[in-house]
Amino acid sequence: LNFKGYSTVPPPRQPILGFGSLLSEASARSTFPNLANFRLAKLNDFRRVMRHPAGVFFNRGIANLQSKEVSSLSVEPAPGNSFLVAAFDLPADELPAFYEREEEFFIVEAPIQELDGRQEERGLLCCAGSDDEYLARWGPEVFAERYGVHGLHTVWGWEGPILPCRVYLRHCILAATKPGDNVRQDFLDNTYLWDRKTTIGQHIAANPSIMEELPPESLRARYSG
Repeated sequence: LNFKGYSTVPPPRQPILGFGSLLSEASARSTFPNLANFRLAKLNDFRRVMRHPAGVFFNRGIANLQSKEVSSLSVEPAPGNSFLVAAFDLPADELPAFYEREEEFFIVEAPIQELDGRQEERGLLCCAGSDDEYLARWGPEVFAERYGVHGLHTVWGWEGPILPCRVYLRHCILAATKPGDNVRQDFLDNTYLWDRKTTIGQHIAANPSIMEELPPESLRARYSG
């Protein structure tokens, strides 16, 4: 066999795409302190949706199952849609921790475009997954530990209304504000509730008190954009 021209050495850094709290470089660095080359880019043919519960919100005491304000953020294929994302490079040896942090997502490599349209590259993107994929990867015991214990029977099969976790949504909007008003407006206009019709901008206009929903003191630094 001739393997000339091939390499078994992984790339030293892997581009990661952020579309919520990671739109803020400060927020991204609080999670990934060794990131490099933070920049903004455009993601085409995906939609940003708040449609699934996050177990970590229950663990941190910021989810409200009674009001159904428990949802986190993911993306799903949607031809013709586009929105702004953050891209940054992560050391390859930190990828296992990235996959552990984003444990419920189906992670794909997606193309992004420089804002001036001149260059295109690819980065890892946290997409909506399925319960079957989650169970196959982590097993029923982990599902029970991270979701079942909170009275949740599904991650990705939620039917009917589910609303954003208030503290997390405020965090995302503050994060989107830091790169500039254009990024904030893009987040408000191009992020949707579970129905794929109501924008986050409309949801905030109807529920302005969300922006006054301070996180617990122990989470103040983490959930302030």
